[in-house]
Amino acid sequence: MAIEAESTPAGDRTHDGSPNGRGRERRREPGRERGRDRGMVRGRERDAAAAREAIRRAAEEVFARDGFAGARVDAIAAAAGYNKALIFHYYGDKLGLYRAVVGRMKENVQGEFAAVLTPVVSGQATPPTAREVRAFIAGAVRWTFDYYGDHPLAARILAWEAAEGWCTFTMIKDGEGGAAWVSPVAAYLRRAQAAGIVRPDLDPVLIIANAITLTLNYHLAIPRYRLFFPGVDLDSRAALARAREQIVIQLLDGTLLVAPEV
Repeated sequence: MAIEAESTPAGDRTHDGSPNGRGRERRREPGRERGRDRGMVRGRERDAAAAREAIRRAAEEVFARDGFAGARVDAIAAAAGYNKALIFHYYGDKLGLYRAVVGRMKENVQGEFAAVLTPVVSGQATPPTAREVRAFIAGAVRWTFDYYGDHPLAARILAWEAAEGWCTFTMIKDGEGGAAWVSPVAAYLRRAQAAGIVRPDLDPVLIIANAITLTLNYHLAIPRYRLFFPGVDLDSRAALARAREQIVIQLLDGTLLVAPEV
């Protein structure tokens, strides 16, 4: 005759090894079990996301220091504190990791630049005014200058790309066109030309290119400028603000035909 669980002597342990005084087998509650499983999955997902982010951040620093060609996966793994096998698991190879770093840069630019683009995308049906065009150009230049100052690693990665002939950027573009904001900005400048506000002899694309070049190059060239201009304050908060406004004035005066309406 089988002995029922309730008749086992007091002090016996359950099947999970814990005393309950009756030796009764502990039942699993389906809802609790599923909740625990979901919690474990979420925990693993959080750990994986944290690992990917740590690797991406470390890679950004190494790529900014050494360029794509000079960067080593071993150095990235050491900086991130993870085995390099995990890098290959998450990103495939060094180029995949570089694509993730550059992709985050692109996301940051598009997300933060959206507010500056508001006048461009909101008033396409009406001709812009001189005041609006001046405010847009000045705001875009200030934002770009400040972005490179606030993201020095991104600026250095772009400098490495220029030194290496932009070959890696070309590989990771995968047939994409230009940045999403370039076409609407160029179209806005053309409307300003048609309204007699922007000089008609200027190429809108080159206006954009020159604004990017001037703002980026200032930050990259500060160590060189120190050699040319010893004793001159070039990178304090006040000096950076002064340099930014100088670039704004040069671009406005060289681009616009008319002053803003009073």
